[in-house]
Amino acid sequence: MTTQLLPPYQLRVRFSLSRKLANYRSMRRELGGYYVEPELVWVIERKTMSQAEYRAFERDFTKPQDWITLLNSRPGHCIMVVAPRMPTLYVRAEGHNYARYVGLPAEEE
Repeated sequence: MTTQLLPPYQLRVRFSLSRKLANYRSMRRELGGYYVEPELVWVIERKTMSQAEYRAFERDFTKPQDWITLLNSRPGHCIMVVAPRMPTLYVRAEGHNYARYVGLPAEEE
């Protein structure tokens, strides 16, 4: 996994309504079943993962992650998570060491 700090930029992201989502499937099910208003957030960091790392992460969003840092402690700050041929996820941890909120860009929904 590699980390790149980004010049902060704003993006509209649709986050799941649940604070502690189990995994990617539950996030997709929730975003597909309800209208969720996109939120304007600041993307401040990009994590580039291998497909294996990404799949391990998407299986359990509640698992503590050592790569979620204090940089992501403010409510409007997000970490972009990317991997080859996988959907880009946006993580808002809000001071926690797990993916408290996970979302997708509004234009992809």
